[in-house]
Amino acid sequence: MLINNTFEMVERAVLEQIIEKGQVTIPTIAEIVDLSTTTVAKYFAQMVEDGKLEEIGKENASGKGRRAIVYGISTDSHYFVGVDINHAGLDVGVVDFSGKLIDSHSFTDFRFENSHENLNEVCVKVDRYIESLDSQIREKIVSLGLSLGGRVDSHNGTSATKYNFEEMQKSSLASILTEHFGIPVFIENDTKALTYADYIIYNNTKRNLLFVNFSWGIGLGMVINGELYYGRQGYSGELGHIHYYDNNIVCHCGKKGCMETEVSGLAIQRKLIERITMGEASLLSSKLLREEKITEDDILYATGQEDPLCIELVSETSRELGKQLAGMINLFNPDCIVLGGKFATISPAYFQQQVEVAIKQNSLRLLSYDVPVTLTRLGPNSGIIAAGICARKGSFSY
Repeated sequence: MLINNTFEMVERAVLEQIIEKGQVTIPTIAEIVDLSTTTVAKYFAQMVEDGKLEEIGKENASGKGRRAIVYGISTDSHYFVGVDINHAGLDVGVVDFSGKLIDSHSFTDFRFENSHENLNEVCVKVDRYIESLDSQIREKIVSLGLSLGGRVDSHNGTSATKYNFEEMQKSSLASILTEHFGIPVFIENDTKALTYADYIIYNNTKRNLLFVNFSWGIGLGMVINGELYYGRQGYSGELGHIHYYDNNIVCHCGKKGCMETEVSGLAIQRKLIERITMGEASLLSSKLLREEKITEDDILYATGQEDPLCIELVSETSRELGKQLAGMINLFNPDCIVLGGKFATISPAYFQQQVEVAIKQNSLRLLSYDVPVTLTRLGPNSGIIAAGICARKGSFSY
């Protein structure tokens, strides 16, 4: 977002401060932008009149003098489109400034392919969705966030693994989509998007946080000293592709023994098929006999229906995850661990609690005894919300 005049500079400072602190005062902004309180007060009045700010109270008394008025954001003053391309399809929605989901739609007929035609299909579907929105929402859409799996350099707007075509060497994916939609588009790795959204909405008092995205694959997001950690090229967090096992199993990345070969939804699927083929019973046996694909949702459903084989495999995998996270705790000394992804929706007895037990067994007590292991609170539309929050982040450079 370019700052064209003083009002835009003040407005941007106000929004950044509200994102960080949840509220703002005129003296605080006057100090940040180096303007008089009288000048800043004039801009505040304009933002209140425009419906972008609202008075929410006064500062607590701290000595002599008048208490400053505290302002908050009108949550419907800005909207952000979140687009999540995931294993199951394409999810699109709108979030308000606070991150609340206003509307959403899932295109279950969509399947990702790394082709121009597939990217065009994404654009067509998102266009159709935006056009279906109420005009009062459309007019207040500020930007669009796109969540993608794989290696994403969000600072340069590029993806190394998805929609990375030869002609994009001089024009990034983000810039191409910005030109198409006519609003700024920001792209982010799916795990980093979830990490940032969970941190900024629910855990921003935890300055050092590890977020585990456990779905078909597994990814790690890191908040270090209150900042989302990217690494040199933005590719940090590839937990699933650390070599942990001498199992001679080829990972989808092409290497053998990656963590994902034993700890992921794909690993559970592989083991489940092997066990059913060897004659063990499962609610999913009939599906395999019909030569139908066993999906992530099938495994989640069967586990929820108390299928013994699925419970065993999920619990075993969760303990293995906890064992590896114990090493992460010893290495990073975080404030908390947050578990997200589809497998975080499984009963805590089979997932969260198994992770916790393994962490306690395999980590240094001094580092782990007071580190909570929690489930993300982003909810079932977490991918959309995370993408929308990243659009907000990109728009206001926070």
